[in-house]
Amino acid sequence: MKEILEKVNAYKQILVYRHVNPDLDAFGSQFGLTLFLKENFPDKHIVAMGDFSSPTKKLYPYEEKDVPDEEKSLAIIVDTANRERIDGDLSLAFEKIKIDHHLIVDQYGDLNIVDEKASSCAQVITSLYQSVEDDYTLSKEAASCLYLGIVGDSNRFLYRNTDERTFQAASTLLKHGVDIEALYKRLYLRPERDLQVTKFILNNYQVENKVAYYILKDEDLQTLQISREEGSNYVNTLANIEEFAIWVAVTENTKDHNVRVSIRSREVPVNTIASAFHGGGHALASGATLSSFEELPALIKALGEAAASYQKDE
Repeated sequence: MKEILEKVNAYKQILVYRHVNPDLDAFGSQFGLTLFLKENFPDKHIVAMGDFSSPTKKLYPYEEKDVPDEEKSLAIIVDTANRERIDGDLSLAFEKIKIDHHLIVDQYGDLNIVDEKASSCAQVITSLYQSVEDDYTLSKEAASCLYLGIVGDSNRFLYRNTDERTFQAASTLLKHGVDIEALYKRLYLRPERDLQVTKFILNNYQVENKVAYYILKDEDLQTLQISREEGSNYVNTLANIEEFAIWVAVTENTKDHNVRVSIRSREVPVNTIASAFHGGGHALASGATLSSFEELPALIKALGEAAASYQKDE
């Protein structure tokens, strides 16, 4: 952390990035770190970068009103395994710091801080803060962003990368005023249309070789009045079913002329398969991108083979 702060002190402008198609940890890490820097370095120009149109953004107490100045900047990229997934223009980045928890595939930073055993990038950032907390402040808003990031990527402390460090990080954030009740209310309060989406998924999901999946084409998304990102967020509708080893959300992305896939698993590693389909992520939670629906059968077949092979090995 001291090395990071030395680099922060060397620049007038710090730009904080995260990955495209942001999840709870991506936003939580980005906003938590940005707020921490704004609070402790008021003389610096600090800007969160990327597209903020995702409906997930509304869960966070953060609004970015600034834009970057045209000057050489320090870029801090969080929760992003490879440079292709960085959301935002890096042309002003004179130096880059990578803070992440994914398996290492691309050490694109001038300084790389990666803890592959951490539950989340938000946990990594909180641990970094813990090493200097006697000298720096952390607001309730920043702590809330980081806490939600940990909750998101650990699935409420249920996933296997949750350990004592995860709870120590959560404890540190709670000391800074995180209101758990309000946070979970924002996270789980749902509009009635969720019932219609859930009904559609339950009436239309398919199963092949212990892989359950649902498809939301653009016309389905419009009928259900949800965005593509929201469509992916329903992937765990098919979770916790004994017969399903892997469950998948498939959503048409007309904006980028491709098909986005969210993949979840109870035990079978899926990140290697996701990487083969222009994606990646965690062992049990990954994403992929297909050029068209024609590639979907190959992906489902590969996931089914992985499930069968895993059960055979067991």
